[in-house]
This record gives sequence, structure tokens and C-alpha cells, in this order.
Amino acid sequence: MDDDLALESLKRNLRMVWALIEPNSFGDFFPNGDYVGWEEGTQRYFWETMAAAQRPAFRNSHIVYRCELSRKFTEDLGPIAPHERPSEFRMREARKSLGSLIILTNRLLAVDATLKEIIEALEPGVHQFWPLRITLPKGQDFAGQHHGMIIGRFLDSFLPEQSDVGQATGAEGEVFDLYHAKGPTKKDCSNLTVSNSAAAGAHLWRERRLSRPNLLFSDGLQAEIARRGLRIPKHHQLKAV
Repeated sequence: MDDDLALESLKRNLRMVWALIEPNSFGDFFPNGDYVGWEEGTQRYFWETMAAAQRPAFRNSHIVYRCELSRKFTEDLGPIAPHERPSEFRMREARKSLGSLIILTNRLLAVDATLKEIIEALEPGVHQFWPLRITLPKGQDFAGQHHGMIIGRFLDSFLPEQSDVGQATGAEGEVFDLYHAKGPTKKDCSNLTVSNSAAAGAHLWRERRLSRPNLLFSDGLQAEIARRGLRIPKHHQLKAV
């Protein structure tokens, strides 16, 4: 099937939901490394460009400012500005391969050119992308183009009352409206329930009340990833009603 026709078909035909399981050890989906120049650039912006009247909001600390910026990688805090984006991630160990979706420092997502194309075709203008160099330990470019990605859709489709799930509690025993799977297995994910109607039309999103797993995607997106032979981290199907 032609790629454009396949994507049009996927836009119309849903509706299973998958959850991405974040890797817990370094590898092709979670390379060991860090950003080059990002700390220095954000520090320079804080002291040289930001209005002095704005700095107290960050306790007059460029470190607090950078921590707040990194929250944009995973939370619903709006678009990330050009000066806030990491531009290079340098691996500490040379790798021969990386996944089409990888997780970097502070849980920033990066995707290869093919996965970016698929996501933008299914959900044009929803998510934010920018070129992100992936480099080897000595600074050479890793083969292939990757893009930083900020998820632009946040939903409340999770149904805790129909799920076998853990709930967040505070130090004093207070209970929060925030939930998590009891584990990372296929069975644990099958015990999580989401509402098809609440997620109707969505292909890639983060959940507001489900902290782990937090990144969900449609069977349409999953099918296209599989059809193109792309490698992404482990993912399991959720119950959709």
C-alpha cells in the first residue's frame, strides 16, 4: 500500500491504545550521555537576556530556571522556545544503532526522520519538533537525523475506577488524583483502562492522571511503526472501552 494511502486509512480506523514503557537501563532506546552546551546556554540566557524582573520567579537561580525548562519535556507547560531546546546530545559510549524513538536526559524524547514524518502526517501541527544532533563520544555525528520532540496533546482518558492501579500519596498520607501501573509488564498494562471517546481522534498523547506509563498512542500509529519496520521501546496494549 502507498504510504500516503496507508496513513489516510489509519486516520480513519482506530481504536486500540498502547502505552510506551520507558527503558530502565542504557541501550538503543536510552543512550548514555548528556546535552552539549545546553547548561551553558541556559545560564547565559538567564543572566544576559532574561529581564531582571523575571529572575525572582526562579529564585534568582539559573539552576532552578533550567529545572523548570526541563519540565517542559514531559509536562503541559506550552511550547519550548528555541533558546530552551537542547541542540546536541553526545553519547558517552559509541553505539552502532539507536531506536526510532529514544529517551534522553530529563526524559526528552527524540525521533528519527521516518517516525517524525509518520507522526506529522497523522497529527499535523500538534507536536513540536526541532533538529537535534546525536553525536558519538569524540563529537562525530551519529548516522541519521534525529529530532527533539515535545508532545503537544494531553488528555484525561484514563479511567482509574475501571483499572487495577496504584495511587499517589503524600508524606502525610494525603491521597492525590494521580495513578500508576503496578508494574511495567504486559499484564500490568492490560489492567489499565482508557476511554475511547475521550481519546477519539488522538494518535499520540500524554495522560494527565496516569504518571506511569504516561505516553500513549493509537493502534493506527503502532501499526504504521510496525509496517515501516521501526524500532521503539517496549510497548503494551491497554484496555479501551
